[in-house]
Amino acid sequence: MTERSDTGVIRLNSLDDFIEHSVELINQTGRELTVLSTDLDRDWLGSEGITDALRRFAVRNRRSKVRILVTETSPIVQGRHAWLDLIKRLSRIEIRVINPEILDTEPMKGTFLLSDRSGLVYRNSDTGYIGFVHYDDRATVRQQLDVFEQYWRYSEESVEFRHLAL
Repeated sequence: MTERSDTGVIRLNSLDDFIEHSVELINQTGRELTVLSTDLDRDWLGSEGITDALRRFAVRNRRSKVRILVTETSPIVQGRHAWLDLIKRLSRIEIRVINPEILDTEPMKGTFLLSDRSGLVYRNSDTGYIGFVHYDDRATVRQQLDVFEQYWRYSEESVEFRHLAL
């Protein structure tokens, strides 16, 4: 069950909460979606609803942009993650792998989706579905985008995610 606070923060306490609010957040995204995750959790981010929302977002505007950072590629590739075909076919989806050395000095504190520069879904850890969503919190999104950009600088492309020429 989700709990809404007076500040606009909605607490998320289940996988269904995360899926519902992630779909809603992606649907409201205009230009840029940013994702930080260890392995693009199959149950949450690989769900049919989120995958469909991502596909619609990525193709509806030629200026749309999706940037994804992960720490592990094998669960995505070997498990045939639902996003894998999108990543390989759509050049506006860019995925990179965080250099493990930066994680030794700056460990990830959570997983998140950022919508443009205002909305976010934040998951506290990879072990449970506890976190929050806020549809208009520019200050928190800016902080998380700074975290993302720091990791992005210390990441690299993976051959497993190269785009296919169509």
